[in-house]
Amino acid sequence: MGLIYDNPDLAALTLTRLAAEESEGPGTLEGRMRAYLDDLENRNGTAYLELVAITLARVHFKSLDDLARATGADAAALLDTAEVEALEGS
Repeated sequence: MGLIYDNPDLAALTLTRLAAEESEGPGTLEGRMRAYLDDLENRNGTAYLELVAITLARVHFKSLDDLARATGADAAALLDTAEVEALEGS
């Protein structure tokens, strides 16, 4: 990946694109995500990966908040549901 992806926002989007491709079926894409993260860490350090994680968390919450607004649901309730599902392994 090029240096343009050294921006945390763009790096998070790249990981999201890889996750979208992976959602079509499990395979080697997880390896692509790990390779991408390894490359980012090698070029920018561990602290940079922290920024990518923060960006992903913010984007994830924004998506939940947008869904809540569009459906009239409560964002906190959607977050609670997602947490319970993750804990249950769903």
